Amino acid sequence: APVRCVPPSAPMSAPGAPARAASVATAALDFLLLETTREYMDKGEAGARALDGIGYRIGARLAERHTNGRPRFTDATEVVLCLCKEFWPLVHGKRIDSLKTNNKGVFVLTDLRLRWIANVCAVSCDGNDAGDDAASRVTQTHTRVCVGMLCGFLTACGFKAEVSADTKNAPQVVFTIRMHGAS
Repeated sequence: APVRCVPPSAPMSAPGAPARAASVATAALDFLLLETTREYMDKGEAGARALDGIGYRIGARLAERHTNGRPRFTDATEVVLCLCKEFWPLVHGKRIDSLKTNNKGVFVLTDLRLRWIANVCAVSCDGNDAGDDAASRVTQTHTRVCVGMLCGFLTACGFKAEVSADTKNAPQVVFTIRMHGAS
């Protein structure tokens, strides 16, 4: 039988317990993402596609849940604003730090400190020239799930897009979304 994930009906008795539970859940998610990425990192292009697929499925499912009962998005700007103001906080606990557009279907989203690569960057981005390529590869791989989530969200909302991530100033990540119109 499937397991139902239902919050307990009785409140937790210890003061601060819900905050601790949320903190533990966030830490568990971060660890799961780190381990999943580590598992696929050395599998080359097949591993990268797998991470993209994981992110895509997560983004599509969250979009279906989050936009259920809402009218369909009518234009690209509307869906990207929802992504920045509602979807990103749902996933990362904060709004996107910067959103820019050229009003021709290209959106640039900047997260000044992406939580999922901040700890990885603290370990691997030490300014060592010999390690810069490895650090860049690690941070780029860790953003694959985020890129997939953005693609999944946009596709589930009826928009086709290409998403790329620039991690050269990690833990800052710049996501570029090129919209191809409504599907």
